[in-house]
Amino acid sequence: MLAVALLATAACGFDPKPRTLPAGFAHPRFMLVSDEAQGPLLIGGDYGMRYSLDGGRTWLQPTAWAKPALAAASYRTSILVSRGTTSQIYGYALRDKAEPRMPWPFAGAVTLLAGNARRWRTWALTKDGGLRYSNDGGVTWWSMPAVGLCPKPRALAVSGPDRKGVERLWAACGRAGLIASDDLGASFEPVPGIANALGVVAARTSPTRLIVLTPNVLVTRDAGRTWTISGTQATAVAIDPRNPDLVFAATTDGRLLASLDGGRSF
Repeated sequence: MLAVALLATAACGFDPKPRTLPAGFAHPRFMLVSDEAQGPLLIGGDYGMRYSLDGGRTWLQPTAWAKPALAAASYRTSILVSRGTTSQIYGYALRDKAEPRMPWPFAGAVTLLAGNARRWRTWALTKDGGLRYSNDGGVTWWSMPAVGLCPKPRALAVSGPDRKGVERLWAACGRAGLIASDDLGASFEPVPGIANALGVVAARTSPTRLIVLTPNVLVTRDAGRTWTISGTQATAVAIDPRNPDLVFAATTDGRLLASLDGGRSF
């Protein structure tokens, strides 16, 4: 993979250009790594979106860009982006023209998204706290009961399916900690051990790997039973969808760092 090769080259002492966050994105609303062959790193915020093909050393602007970009999630071969009261779909490569902006088929501005890149499943959370679920890539949406969901989640992530075929939906709830749902968002239960969850990201290829921001980067490889503290504080994290050991972090002091051990060190 290109991203891994770039990091390996840097480890050998050749680093042609430092990793940086694009101007205006010191506190991104989201960060993710696309499943496209070159592994573009996508970042979004109040100034729209930027993507990088070299691990954050240089940044490009997607076509048909708009601002703001509040949330994004991968599903199948697409990336769903929320502009608030409208949505937009991009291909994984991010170079091709995006689909036209479309209003959400329900009321409210979407502030959080989560998706399963192995399936068509996506979740959307509106500003008023309403949780919606789709299993056809956002064509049809169902309102979920979301019993036990905190009033104002800070982030959503989905992991799995595990060996039993179960997908787990995670929600970072700030001082209310970390919660999880094993029934597609119908109900949530607290996850012990996390007192302040400001962000959560799940690894696609390993259903037991998860990163939580407190803002310290906390890593679990056993679905939350034990945690490792990296010593880095971050506002956003992205895990490569093919290699869970490759992790990017936007730090609280505005830097962009990379990890080759799943986020345990940067």
